[in-house]
Amino acid sequence: MMRIPVIVLSAVAAAGLLLSSYARGAGARPPRKPTGSGSEAVERGEGARGHAPGKNLLPNGDFEKPSRDRTHPARWQQVDNLVFFWSRDAAAPERGRVMRIDTDVYQRQAYQWWVDLFVRGKPLAQAPSKEATSGPKYDTIGGLDGGFYWSDFIEIKKDAAYKAYVDAKGPKSYVFIRGYEKKLPVSFGDEAPAVQEQFRRARGERLTDANGRPIKYRLRYIYTTKFTAGGTGEWKTYTHTKPRHPTSREITENVRYLRVCLYPYWPAGEYWYDNVVIVEVPPDPGQAKPPAGEADIEEGKVVR
Repeated sequence: MMRIPVIVLSAVAAAGLLLSSYARGAGARPPRKPTGSGSEAVERGEGARGHAPGKNLLPNGDFEKPSRDRTHPARWQQVDNLVFFWSRDAAAPERGRVMRIDTDVYQRQAYQWWVDLFVRGKPLAQAPSKEATSGPKYDTIGGLDGGFYWSDFIEIKKDAAYKAYVDAKGPKSYVFIRGYEKKLPVSFGDEAPAVQEQFRRARGERLTDANGRPIKYRLRYIYTTKFTAGGTGEWKTYTHTKPRHPTSREITENVRYLRVCLYPYWPAGEYWYDNVVIVEVPPDPGQAKPPAGEADIEEGKVVR
């Protein structure tokens, strides 16, 4: 009986920025920036692939392999060429392909294009030019939804520990690691309730059930943790200071898959990512079985 409420609370807490900001509207206070609790900045070094102790379990973490239609990185969410770009950094061409996310886009423009692209089937080549934004920018993707960008799923082991690494450039943002019981298809905005509502409206689907109650889009992950990445105009490699143990709690013991969400939001602007890595590491006895009331660790660090 305890399982459902705990899952719902976890999802709401982890996606609070998305759900609360969607309801806020354009005239509200600015979103809070990532706090960077426990973070420290040091020199970039060679990148995540040079620091991760072991095999990268996340497919195509360097974004180099194209999808079948060659429009976006394989095993990652589709791009839209308005907010999400499979790109190159002219200042660091040796990196090859990277992910660029621009949260300085009006939400109304992004939503209209997402419906045109993902529901009505317009070609990606017809992506609109970004409208110039002005004012406090609380009505942008950065001020409301955030620039969610999801990886594919990886299978994990029960009682195993994991660490994630990512190269990032630009303002501070979050890197979420989320756990699931089942491997699900990857689609655009598949964990974004506000976006899914727009898609349902565009498809003419019901928004209420037979009793007139709203049909809610359920977030599907049952485990979540995060760390802060970015904060400078230079590429650096970020990780969290202690291993994560996704199956260590009763409520998450059935987690069998992980995926990563790159989540830039505020301030509205450009964020860059490369070399996303998840590796299995030795368990940390001090973290494997945390006290029941202790929140997931959010401290992070930059590695040389």
